[in-house]
Amino acid sequence: MKIRVTSTSNLISFLKKLKVVDKSVLLELTEDKLFSKVHTPDKSVMKYSGIGNDQIFEAISDFASLKCERIKIGLMDVTRLMDCFKHFKTEEDIFIDISTSKIDGECVATELQVVSASLKIKLRCADLSLLSYVEDKILSIVHSKDEPLSNFKIYNSDFSSLISLCGMESNPEELLVFRVTGDSVKVTGDSFDYKLNIGKSDITSEESVDSSIYKSHLNYVDTESCFCYIHENRIVFFSDQTDTSTAVGVIEK
Repeated sequence: MKIRVTSTSNLISFLKKLKVVDKSVLLELTEDKLFSKVHTPDKSVMKYSGIGNDQIFEAISDFASLKCERIKIGLMDVTRLMDCFKHFKTEEDIFIDISTSKIDGECVATELQVVSASLKIKLRCADLSLLSYVEDKILSIVHSKDEPLSNFKIYNSDFSSLISLCGMESNPEELLVFRVTGDSVKVTGDSFDYKLNIGKSDITSEESVDSSIYKSHLNYVDTESCFCYIHENRIVFFSDQTDTSTAVGVIEK
């Protein structure tokens, strides 16, 4: 199946969201979008990101001929796919040619060829048994908005400030504490106490909540405006700008 790439920059930006968690990824391509679910080795962070095919590809007219819901594309190092685009001439059309086979009733990619009129780069796909796969049902449970202890908004400017403040502290194992009341949210590090620039309408909390994560885990969350849902054992960040959500495990004191 040959697909014309309409925006290499959008595709690379999408792949970067995954690489920050794990360079080994299992991409899933449907007729409408490309997406993936990745997690850290200890499963303390689970991230989902997706992008509409209309933002990166020309319409895939022959997808239905595959007679499967999705194609699974395993990559041991997603960096190789990201880096190959820099070798192509900007004035040439670029295509991704996906070779697939049916394995246990699923469409699985065996090889990717990134091609233009003057260049062809082959990328062998990974055996899916070598990659960790997150089932859709597990993702829906972990990335749930149901019955949170509290939820609130973090705007892009506040997120940037938090990342900068965390950069002042040298120990990545230090905790970041989210303190939520009915009218304010404060984020506390070892050396700072920062109040988010949000109003009461941006906060839903029936009681005061303190929830801690490792400071380093904030780096897995994209610096985008997002809605945060605090649960007993995790905080889930839902981007307000892209189709991305990240669940970070809470640290018990």
